[in-house]
Amino acid sequence: MERNLLKFIWQNSRLKQIWLLVVIIASMPLYFITLELPKQIVNGPIQGDGFSGAGATQPFLRLPLPFAEQLFGREIILFDGFQFDRLTMLFALGFLFLAAVIANGWFKLYMNTYKGKLGESLLRQLRYTLLDRVLRYRVARFRNLKGAEAASVIKDEVEPLGEFVGDAFSLPIFLGGQAITGLLFLFLQSVYFGLLTIAIVGLQVWLIPRLRRKLIQLGRQRQLQARRLSGQVAETVEMAPDIHVNDMSNFTRARHFGLLSTILNIRFELYQRKFLVKYINNLLMQFLSFLFYVLGGYFVITGRLDIGQLVAVIAAYKDLPGPIKGLIDYDQLRLINEARYEQTVDSFRDDGLLPTSVQDMAGKPVAPLKDGFQIDRATLEDETGRVVLENLSMRIAPSERVAIVTHGDDAARTAANVLCAALARLTSPLAGTIALDGTSLDNLPESVTGRRVAYVDANSFFPAGTIRDNLTMVLKNQPVGLDVETHGIGKVKNGMLQGEPPGEDLDWIDLATLGIADGDAFARHVREVLEISGLSLQIQDLGLRGTVDPEANPAFCDKIVEVRREFRDNAASFGVEGIVEPFHPDRYNDQATVGENLLFGTARMPAWEPDGLPTNPVLLSILDRHELRGRLQDMGMRIAEARIELFGDLAPDSKIFETVADVTFEEVARLKEMMARLRMAGRQTPEGAASRGAAKKDKALTDKEELLRIAFGYCEAQSRFGVVDEEIKAAVLAARANVREVVAEMEAAPVFFHDPDRYNPTATVLDNILLGRISSSVVDGKERVLAAVQELISRTGISNGLLDAGLDFEMGNGGRRLSEMQRQKLRVARALIKKPDIIIFNEVLGAMDAAGRRDIMNRILDRPLLSDEDWNPGLVAVLLDDELAARFDRTIIYRNATLREEAVETGQDAAESAAPAGDTEGAKDNAHAK
Repeated sequence: MERNLLKFIWQNSRLKQIWLLVVIIASMPLYFITLELPKQIVNGPIQGDGFSGAGATQPFLRLPLPFAEQLFGREIILFDGFQFDRLTMLFALGFLFLAAVIANGWFKLYMNTYKGKLGESLLRQLRYTLLDRVLRYRVARFRNLKGAEAASVIKDEVEPLGEFVGDAFSLPIFLGGQAITGLLFLFLQSVYFGLLTIAIVGLQVWLIPRLRRKLIQLGRQRQLQARRLSGQVAETVEMAPDIHVNDMSNFTRARHFGLLSTILNIRFELYQRKFLVKYINNLLMQFLSFLFYVLGGYFVITGRLDIGQLVAVIAAYKDLPGPIKGLIDYDQLRLINEARYEQTVDSFRDDGLLPTSVQDMAGKPVAPLKDGFQIDRATLEDETGRVVLENLSMRIAPSERVAIVTHGDDAARTAANVLCAALARLTSPLAGTIALDGTSLDNLPESVTGRRVAYVDANSFFPAGTIRDNLTMVLKNQPVGLDVETHGIGKVKNGMLQGEPPGEDLDWIDLATLGIADGDAFARHVREVLEISGLSLQIQDLGLRGTVDPEANPAFCDKIVEVRREFRDNAASFGVEGIVEPFHPDRYNDQATVGENLLFGTARMPAWEPDGLPTNPVLLSILDRHELRGRLQDMGMRIAEARIELFGDLAPDSKIFETVADVTFEEVARLKEMMARLRMAGRQTPEGAASRGAAKKDKALTDKEELLRIAFGYCEAQSRFGVVDEEIKAAVLAARANVREVVAEMEAAPVFFHDPDRYNPTATVLDNILLGRISSSVVDGKERVLAAVQELISRTGISNGLLDAGLDFEMGNGGRRLSEMQRQKLRVARALIKKPDIIIFNEVLGAMDAAGRRDIMNRILDRPLLSDEDWNPGLVAVLLDDELAARFDRTIIYRNATLREEAVETGQDAAESAAPAGDTEGAKDNAHAK
């Protein structure tokens, strides 16, 4: 990339910059007119110059031919103009001045808008180019690259460049043109004022940039430290579990504070110098203003200058500091942005970038592999630079299954890991070659290796998004039907990536290349891949805990209602009769809380959520109508006293708090404080807000509201404090009917009431099936109900719909809402879904137990891999379970710094055979293990 910022801008926007210059030059005459007209207005109509008597007139808009007297010896008039008297001339000149001001302002508006669009366009292209360079880094570069620092450069540090691009050439010309026009006007009024202005301005132009040089250096230091801070914060977020586990939080604070203090010192010195320069600059301009008033007044008094000229001079001078100061500021802005741009170029400089052709979109379908991998005399090193494999030669054909057995030996595992990484072109050999179908991997486009080869290792990071997004992301190689030749993407010109990429909203999954006919066939493919990788039931479980929009999937929601009826009608056959207490509009559900019984539905608005009920004015008015608010507050007080009596004397680290739901040491301490306030007030609860401790939300609750919150969250079947009697139940049922009536009159219902014949879009799929609460008194009741639900799902054929619901589960940042085991399974599924010719498994599924891992690997080793499809991919697997080697076509073992094909010994001798020849220490270790 071009290191000089001005050259970079000119190369990538020269035509637009030239147009801006044309517009600026066209605006200069208007600017001169706005300076000239005030003098004519004051001297002419106001002072009466040229109007000798009553009824005298002067021409308006009279246009003489410029330089006519010099060329033709006489004045030539192009237009005689209009004869106006003094008052009419005042209005005519005034409106002409207004028109000139409006036109001049329009020029500025157009130029600023055009510059803004130009700057943002080039900024977008620059960011796009920097992101492209990151994508073209070789994998080794990423080991030393902090993602937060790269993101900080692309997002924040280049942001000011977008503002500077439009001003790079146009601003100095525009400001210079205004300054020259103003100086020319001053010279025309008074040579003395012109010379005086040039002297002061010249001093400013010479002095101020020199004072600001240190500011550039400080700005560069501040930028580097801010980049370091961004990297440190990202590291802290990533290692947060280690910080808490190892009590490193205080050291981390100290580490951050030290860097923040460095930034503070740099910024303070920057501010000191910045405002000192501003003070000197303003002082020089005000000193010039002082001279204008004193000398101008002297010239008017002595008759050397008329009052109109003085007014025009002062007006011109008033506008002059802006352009002069702007030119001085532009010089500083240029230096700052040049330093910023050079730092950016240096940050993204990499002589080992992948050629753009490697990542070009394929213009045609990628043909299946024929010969597979050919490794000839390759030498490979690990991340530390230590050679782990020498003179390695090997052939791996498509459809061939090759196992690499390590017997748990560290050297063997490292060598196998490096080989797999090299086959996936994550690293390159120091010597020799690794080819695929006769072409070196370094020269192959990623469209070949990315589609015909799959690689899976222990890494389990996923970007934020749904399971479906992350599963199908590997299929999004090129938009369907895109004409690569005419699109013109990926060409680099003047250091910038040219063209715009296709939109992400296009159809990026080409089913034809997968040999899949339509969307239904693709859905079957996804389901089978998830079944092989062991994810189907787990994703169905996520679907049970998710919600489904009935408008988007009405058939599935209708089926759930049918499943609900079958679950209730056949509860006995499932062995769960009496375990689930269903919701009934005329009955109190003992397994639900008081608040759930009162609403008899799920909230659609925050005010009707459980935390919002104590302050919900509509609900409180209903409670008052049924004289229920005070009774619920008394209930809340009794519940609080019971909890204090049971848990008040326990230590903070008592194990009992771990076994009791919704009761913590902090909660009990808060209840003690509240009850003490109530006793002191004689049970007259104060209106002041009481602290809610860990349960505190955006707004603290009063003690009255706190008591209601406790009562609303109470379930008699779980706590058994004996505070919910038949009288309370009857009152709650009466209030429930009133709630339904009030909500029915609202324009937008805030509650979706339980209805056995309707699907509830605000409840989970599981809650929709049960439409009730599982009894807390039945041992293993929840497990028995879930097992029955899973059996019913498989019988009724809604597994597919449930799987689709689970695929829409949001995985969170890094996929952390899934377990490590689930994320590893998902990586296996991603390798299978694109149907490659060769799959490389590098010690996969290490988070699973051995039996589960072997079960998945055995399914992958079965032929054909997918039912009804003749797809038999080759496998290269670094095994965690050596006994699986018997199912592979070939077995590779690490010996004498290389990998060799050998038969794998089984039984107790396997450990001894793993030790290299002559390695007596290794033999002793293996014998000890035996």
